[in-house]
Amino acid sequence: MSKEKILELVTSKISWDTTTFEEEKKLKKAITKAEKNNKPEKKKTNKEEDKKLLEIEKKYKEALAYVKDQISPAFMKIQADKVKINDTFSKTFFVYAYPDFLEWNWLSPVINWDTKFDMSMFVYPIDSAFVQKYLRKRLTQLNSERSINAEKWLVNDPAIDAQIQDVEELRLKLTRWQEKYFHYALYITVYSDTEDSLNRIWKDIETILAWRNVLEKPSIMRMEQWFISTWPFAKDELAVYRNISTGGLSTTFPFTSSSLSHDSWILYWLNTHNNSLILFDRFKSENANMCVFAKSGSWKSFAVKLEILRSLMMWTDVIVIDPENEYRALVDMIWWSYLDVSLNSKQRINPFDLPLWVKDQDIQKWDLLRTAIINLLWLMNLMLWKLTPREESIIEKAITTVYSLKWITLEDDDATGKEIPVMQDLYDVLETMDWADDLCIRLEKFTSWIFSGIFSETTNIDLEWGLQVFSVRDLDDILRPIAMYVILNYMWNKVKSSNKKRILVIDEAWNIMQHEDSAKFLFWLVKRARKYNLWVTTITQDVEDFVWSSFWKPIVTNSSTQLLLKQSTASIDALEHIFKLTEQEKYLLLNSSVWEGLFFWWNEHVWIQVIASYYEEQMITTDPNA
Repeated sequence: MSKEKILELVTSKISWDTTTFEEEKKLKKAITKAEKNNKPEKKKTNKEEDKKLLEIEKKYKEALAYVKDQISPAFMKIQADKVKINDTFSKTFFVYAYPDFLEWNWLSPVINWDTKFDMSMFVYPIDSAFVQKYLRKRLTQLNSERSINAEKWLVNDPAIDAQIQDVEELRLKLTRWQEKYFHYALYITVYSDTEDSLNRIWKDIETILAWRNVLEKPSIMRMEQWFISTWPFAKDELAVYRNISTGGLSTTFPFTSSSLSHDSWILYWLNTHNNSLILFDRFKSENANMCVFAKSGSWKSFAVKLEILRSLMMWTDVIVIDPENEYRALVDMIWWSYLDVSLNSKQRINPFDLPLWVKDQDIQKWDLLRTAIINLLWLMNLMLWKLTPREESIIEKAITTVYSLKWITLEDDDATGKEIPVMQDLYDVLETMDWADDLCIRLEKFTSWIFSGIFSETTNIDLEWGLQVFSVRDLDDILRPIAMYVILNYMWNKVKSSNKKRILVIDEAWNIMQHEDSAKFLFWLVKRARKYNLWVTTITQDVEDFVWSSFWKPIVTNSSTQLLLKQSTASIDALEHIFKLTEQEKYLLLNSSVWEGLFFWWNEHVWIQVIASYYEEQMITTDPNA
């Protein structure tokens, strides 16, 4: 019977107004008995279960002892001025004096210091009433000292006036709850394999702190306590602290190391500031176009190919314009498209192809043909050198006539089932027009002479998914910027037709920047690429040729991501002007190894190291001797 049921029965039979002592006693006994009946019985264990529990406990203790043996050192020798753990020496020192003013982020050089060390900070809040009492006493002492000096006709001491002013300002802020007071302790333990190296590291950090008037001392005779205080035990066994206010304490915020990492996507490089990994997703950025600047042999193509290889694993399409045949080995390893654009190649792109439909616009019946005519006018400026306004008008009429002869007009620009004109058709039309003799002479070499065929045949390629590389290595220098423009235009028409993640890599972009029309097209492409989920990577080693064009600045400013690798002294001044480099960053770029550089993303500047696995390096190396 439950406790509630007994209470219900008892209360229904007993009148509480006439309850006697005996009745109350019977009621208590009944409730106690019900509580005993409702208690759960203890589970009885047999001998086999006890034996299993003992075996499990024994295994747990053995595993715990093994883990402790693996973590703990073989021996630890504590000396007066250092501690030796196995073959490693360590030394701990404490900070005992600070200047009156500490700049923000003054600990950054220590935190980003390229050596092994442990740092502990202990912060103890102090009651404001206690501090106010101490400050009143201190203010009285200072005023008294100043009055005594005045009575003795001594020269006023400016140090006393400064202290009085500081105490009064602090009292005012504490009263208004603008500041709080703390005890602050800072301990640092450094490690090294040899005693000489240990002392050298200690001297280096002493110099770094002394530069900011922060003084430190080694912890002599109490190395064990200091060592424990810098380990993650949250134990301050020394209590060597300094009084500090909220403003001063905020300058010691330790998490100031440069970092640049997202939660997903691919591994880019190693952050040498803190040896962290840079996981970065360009497609999550509002503008993820990237510019890469480096001198020849500085691993710029290696770094970009590493990004390409890892992006392909995330099902991202990559299009590359390869001027030096550096991406052929990568294509051979992963079995994707490699297109040789040269006079002897059988692969052709027809510049007269109409653009595909634009997915984010309402297409009018004249839009596709009008866009094709505009693109061809830009191309003619490259092929025939600068056209005059009169020549542009003649070319425009000729192009319109060429399309109309194939039944493609502004009233009906649907090319389905219709023949697409080629460059020879444009030449034939120009021959029949007045004032076009000079244009025919300049265009003839692309239709009948040394350059015939490369831009005067129908398209016989099609971009597929994955990696597509267009090689322009075997083209003459005159044809290379023209071919790059034709490839970019063909690629752009494909990109607009579908919403897929794509990266376009333009190696040796200075070739395009040499000509105003191709530079203008690249600038236009960089500005519009974001709308179609395309991110453009431009690579160049000739900075001077790149910035020669008036379009270099908008291309760089529309690329929120930049990678600067090892530079030459001839180009560092130009880069300093473009990226507002500090003197330290200039020094690093001039004296760095070929696999190190600066990675910029908006306002974040991170010193990185390009790292690859053995198999990745074998696939993407650009070293001819590898």
